[in-house]
Parts: sequence; C-alpha cells; structure tokens
Amino acid sequence: MNDRLAAQGIRLRDFRFEDIPAMVDIRNRTTPDDPHTVERVEYFEKTYPADNPRLRYAVESPEGKFIGQGVCEYPFMFAAPGVYFVWITIEPDWRRRGIAQALLAEFEPYARQQSAEKLWGYCREDQDYSIRFLKRAGFQNIGLRFESILDLTTFDERPFVSAIERAQQAGFEFTNLATERAINPDADQLLYKLDHETSIEVPWPGGARMEMTYKQFRQRILDGPESDPSAILIAKYHGQFAGLTIAEFGKNQRAQTAMTGVRSPYRGQGLALALKLLSFRLMKERGCTQTITQNDTANPPILRLNEKLGYQKRPGNLMWSKPLTP
Repeated sequence: MNDRLAAQGIRLRDFRFEDIPAMVDIRNRTTPDDPHTVERVEYFEKTYPADNPRLRYAVESPEGKFIGQGVCEYPFMFAAPGVYFVWITIEPDWRRRGIAQALLAEFEPYARQQSAEKLWGYCREDQDYSIRFLKRAGFQNIGLRFESILDLTTFDERPFVSAIERAQQAGFEFTNLATERAINPDADQLLYKLDHETSIEVPWPGGARMEMTYKQFRQRILDGPESDPSAILIAKYHGQFAGLTIAEFGKNQRAQTAMTGVRSPYRGQGLALALKLLSFRLMKERGCTQTITQNDTANPPILRLNEKLGYQKRPGNLMWSKPLTP
C-alpha cells in the first residue's frame, strides 16, 4: 500500500458490486447536472465483458467508508490502438490526500503490462482540481468534447420546420424502432448497421472512433433499463434506413441526444435537422424542459447545426493523454 495513504488510515481494496450505490452518490454530487441511476450502473456492471482487461480499486476511509474508486481499462467500445482509459472519482472531502496519485501509481505499470502505449482520461472544463492533477501527473490535453444544452420551453421550431416537409417531399419517411420492429424482424440489425456506419465517422479527441459490436450495441442502446425503442427515430428512403437520432430520457425533466447520424448518400438534404426537430417534439410530449448533447471540436458540421438551433455551450469534457515509457 502507498505509505502516504497508510499513514492516514486510507486503504485500497478490490471494488465490489455492492459499492455501486455509494459510487453513484459520489459521482452525482460531483457532477450534479449529469446524474446517473444505480439501476443503470448496476446493469452496465452486469453486462461488462468478462474478458476485457480492467484493474479497479475501491478507496476506504479509516472507518471503512467507501470514499472513491479508480479504474484502468481497455476501451472496448472504441477503436483506439495502444490506449487504456483511467477513471478516478474521489469524495470531495477526501481530495488532496494523495489518493489519485496512489491510484495512478498502480495503473501505470498495469497498463504497461497490457502493452498500452498511453493512458487517456478526461475531466470537465470547470474541474480545476482535476486539471491541476492531470498536468502535474504528466498528462497533456488532446481535445475537447463540447456539451450543449437547449431550453425546450423557449425553442421555436417554426424557422426550421420546413426541413421535415422537404425531406418528406424528397421521399423520406420518418418512423421509430418500435414501429419498425412490428413490421421487420431484422429492424434491430439494420439499426445497428446504420449506427455503426455513421458513428465510426464521428471524431473523438485523440483520433478515437466508436466501434461497438452488435452485442455491445444491444446491451448499451437496445436492452438497457432506460432503453426506449419509440425514442429511437429513423429516417427511411425507399425502405432503406438512411438516418437516425437516439433520444434518452433522464431525471429532472431533461432529455439527451445520444447520437444523430445520416448515411453519406443522404447528407446535405437537412435530414439531421429534421430528425432533431422530431426528437424535440417527442421530448416536449414527455414533459422535458431541456435537452443536452455532446460533440467533438473536430466535428464542425454538427456544432454549426446545434448553434443554429440555439444550443448553449456548457463546460465540456477535456480529454487528456499521457505517454507510457517502457
């Protein structure tokens, strides 16, 4: 054990499933505007790939209370060669005690043993304490994922609504996954192919690309506790899936756009705008007053679209990288 932690009575131990409620509580108090549910985190833990390399610790106070966690894992849903991700969350009252340094000292040799060439991590733009730690630890900023929010109570679709009419006149049909499942047994597979084809083109900081298997897509998008096939909107052209947008509904009357994508042959016709407008209608029908989305700085088309719609930028997520010397 790290001597500095031992002197304070703090210890690292293996993370346990029963730690999840305490971990979610700390996370939600750390980032209250992006709350998670215990049910959601427990589901993702149960479906985590058993063969994916991961080292994870729980942090305990001298009284045996859970006060944080650290994770180092292979990013199994991304195409990011040579990269391992690091996640560290500490109870605010227990920061500045050397806990994050001790966890990183465990993770670096572990990642090297897995042949990793670099560690990646992220923090919010407004988390000064995280930025200071990452810089001192040798991480360099490699990009930013914007987070933007739209006030649905004041949003006026009238300047944009013609995009829906133009798409329909051009032969596009708007539907959702629940409807498609009723008429097409292959709807889930077709949706996965559409999502995979479009999401692999979406840039993330550092050049990473989202690349889920069908099993992972089912677990993350279709079968989770908050999955809703009627909120997965689809644009079809002559029966073919052409575009999609995935809306998710969380706490506090807030929705989120998880993904909007259009196949390359159908771009430039306002289809992404039309899908977003239809998702806003659904969000309002369900009583949502706000919607958020995230986009990378290397994706200017969607950033321009969101600005056009009136999204307001919030503190985004800074991505950091540290090279691992042999």
